[in-house]
Amino acid sequence: MGEKTRDALRAELQRRRRIILETSRRADAEIDSLRAAERDPEFEEGAQSEHEQFTLSRLSETQRKELLQIDAALARADAGEYGTCRDCGGGIGPRRLAALP
Repeated sequence: MGEKTRDALRAELQRRRRIILETSRRADAEIDSLRAAERDPEFEEGAQSEHEQFTLSRLSETQRKELLQIDAALARADAGEYGTCRDCGGGIGPRRLAALP
């Protein structure tokens, strides 16, 4: 893999990482807002808010997993190993790397 391609993939990983962190911060703020909101259990909106809160917390778990993958990929890039299969030692194509770090 060429240096230009590696740099472009690294920049994309860093961009994805920033987006996830920003989205996660917004989701955390929304969860805090939902927790602080006064809800009356007799209203349907209470159940809807609980569902939204669950969805946001689930999204955060997915984001945490992707962040771990991105951080691992960035560490492999720093070590000069990014783009090489750990099992067989063969090269991994840029399209595959762009799809999943």
